[in-house]
Formats: sequence, C-alpha cells, structure tokens
Amino acid sequence: MTRRPPSLDGDARSRFAHVRGAFDAGALRELRLYLERVRDERQAGAATDRERRAVARGEASDALRLDARWFDAFRAATRALHAALGSHVWVVYPPQVRTVRSVEHAVPWHQDVGYQRLLGARGHARHVTCFVPLDDDPARRPTVEFLCTPMPEAAHAPQGGFGAGLALAPSDAERTRFALAPGDALVFGDLVVHRTCFPPDALPERRSLEFRLVRPDDALEGKDYFDLTRAAFTRRTPILETA
Repeated sequence: MTRRPPSLDGDARSRFAHVRGAFDAGALRELRLYLERVRDERQAGAATDRERRAVARGEASDALRLDARWFDAFRAATRALHAALGSHVWVVYPPQVRTVRSVEHAVPWHQDVGYQRLLGARGHARHVTCFVPLDDDPARRPTVEFLCTPMPEAAHAPQGGFGAGLALAPSDAERTRFALAPGDALVFGDLVVHRTCFPPDALPERRSLEFRLVRPDDALEGKDYFDLTRAAFTRRTPILETA
C-alpha cells in the first residue's frame, strides 16, 4: 500500500510535516548552482541598512530574493507536496533565500506568526511555510528543529539580531527534527515553535529556500503570489491594463 502524504489542512497553523520527495532533486540542485553563481554579486548590491542587516544574518538581499527563478522549484513539485499543502496554493512573493554559515546565523525559537506581526498591515493573518534545503546532503547540514507540543500565539521580542524570538523552551519539552534527503521539504504552520538546529557533526553551511503559502481567501490586496494551480503569478485583484 502506498503511504498517503501528510496534509496540513484542518488545524494547519499548529501542525508540521516532513514531506519526502516533495521536489525533483535535480531541479533543486540546479537552483543551488544558480544561487552559487549569482549570490555574491546580488548580495554586494545590498543598498539599505535593512538589507545589510539581513545579509549579516544569513538572509538575502532584495535583488536575490526578488528573482522569480526560485519559483522553478514549484514547477518540479510532486504530488506528495501538493497533497501536503492542501488548499494553501498561493505562494507569497518574494521567498526567503538563506545561506547559513555559522551558529550566528541560527534563528532562535519562534513562531512564524511573530514575524508576520512585525509587518503590520502587510502581514498575513495565517500561513504555512515550506522549507526547502538545496544541498545534496541535507541530513548533514543545519536544519529545523520543532517543539512537539502545540502552543497558542506567543509574544515575541528581538533576540540575537533577529526581529522576533521566544524565550528558551523548557528543558523537558519534547523536540524533534528530521533526517532530510535531497528533494524533501518541511511544511509547517505559523504557530509551530521552531528554530535553526545544528545536529552533531553537521557541516556548518546550508543553502535553503523558505516559501510562505496562503489560502487564496487569506491573500492580501495588492500583493503578488505564485498560484500553484496554474504555475503562474497572480494577485487577489488582477491589475487592469489601460490603453
């Protein structure tokens, strides 16, 4: 019997899933090679203090994030990923492009909703995240660690150079991480508590993409999305062209 992929529909905000074979591994390798070719040039163009602080945290400059090439990943997505995402079929543009090189780039315990709240009216009321490692050996790289116990939305505060973080989890709190293979992804809701994790003997560097996905009804006016059902960019209210 074929195992049915996990789905985050239902109480999606508090659930997480390891989706095996979510993407074609060869397509992700091409994106990693592309990232390695263009990263230094695009990062050097970081023009604002906000961008420079992001680059210092292992994140990407605007020029790197705004490249539509990252959405090629979804053109190589499998039925397993679509099943896991359920009705979350609009991908927020732009994604996060991250290169972790040291523990200073490790994101502290947080819920993604904490970062959405920092955006004010530009933040989504709810969403899910799709974490996509790009390395050929993701099981030997920094990864994402989750708290297993669901939590309501918590108050966040700046921590370690990051805009939103939570106090350390209780020492007896159950935690989990997954041994990822090329093409795998992690999908989780915006209330799931998680952080960057360096497994024992892990290599220090990791390249990854992080996509936020929403249900069409949760999309914001005037914002761009990539519609998985049509493999095309879209908006909640289409832009009307004038002669």
